[in-house]
Amino acid sequence: MTKKCSGCGSILQSTYKDKVGYIKEDKIDNSALCERCFKIIHYGDFKQVITDGKEYVEIYKNINKTNDLVLYFVDIFNINSSIEMINKYITNDIILVITKYDIIPKSVKEDKIIQNIKEYNFNDNIIDMVIISSKTNYNMDKLYNMINKYKKSKNVYITGNTNAGKSTFINKILKNYSKNDISLTTSILPSTTININKININKELTIIDTPGFIESDNISNFVSAKELKKIMPNTEIRPITYQIEKGKTLLIDPYLRIEYVNGEKNSFTFYISNDIIISRINTITNNRGKDLTLKQINVKSGEDVVVNGLCFIKIIKDAQLNIYVKDKVGIYIRKSLI
Repeated sequence: MTKKCSGCGSILQSTYKDKVGYIKEDKIDNSALCERCFKIIHYGDFKQVITDGKEYVEIYKNINKTNDLVLYFVDIFNINSSIEMINKYITNDIILVITKYDIIPKSVKEDKIIQNIKEYNFNDNIIDMVIISSKTNYNMDKLYNMINKYKKSKNVYITGNTNAGKSTFINKILKNYSKNDISLTTSILPSTTININKININKELTIIDTPGFIESDNISNFVSAKELKKIMPNTEIRPITYQIEKGKTLLIDPYLRIEYVNGEKNSFTFYISNDIIISRINTITNNRGKDLTLKQINVKSGEDVVVNGLCFIKIIKDAQLNIYVKDKVGIYIRKSLI
């Protein structure tokens, strides 16, 4: 019988040390974890799986052949890229699960976020949505009740972008509602889950975990593990507001440079990791920063600028910006989320 790693879902094998699922031959019958997951869990030693995610698309196509409920997990920072993925790949009924509510300031009401998200251009197979925090257990009972209300069979699929909190959610639901004594491997780096992984929660519910959609323009693909720990918020963020006039510059070193090229005196509020330092410069200079690429954008009043995987910035008035960002990192404009 083929054995799978309980942490990442890969098929266990003892032949190819540089391939996924590797485990020493003398341990393959006694361990539920591949060597990669064991090292992540016990030593924090992450070995990245190099993939563009194309091989995972067939998994999502196969989901559409079922009639089963899909949970699509969305990092509250990266909603825009999720719209494209949902509309392109998934036709089943979906509960949209917005994660990491614990990092959003407590002054921000979830009803406002939900109302704004409902105005985004999703397909009509989104049957419900909920904001959760697996870390603090926020709305976990509400989501569990939704699952039981909408599921078509005992099988429910877990999908979403990498780092959206799928594995953390599954570990929490196992703890809350199951006697099954396993846990999934979690990591802040992309491609931790690399194959389908079936987890029996109880007699009435089986969660089917899937590899995360890989965002080719997410900053996590272009920084080290040490930098990513700094970039990804793990505590409630403290928004920082700057009053900016035309001709001024904001430097989010070394990842981002924003030049205010044209517009009235304006307010820029950053929703970003508390560990990131922002500096204000009184001029626009030719010192663009190392390895940064220019993107010229126009922002309307009440819109956010999203730097994929790094932050979003709420801007009050119309603005013309020069944004210098690491090459291939995505910049999006959306209606203000908050």
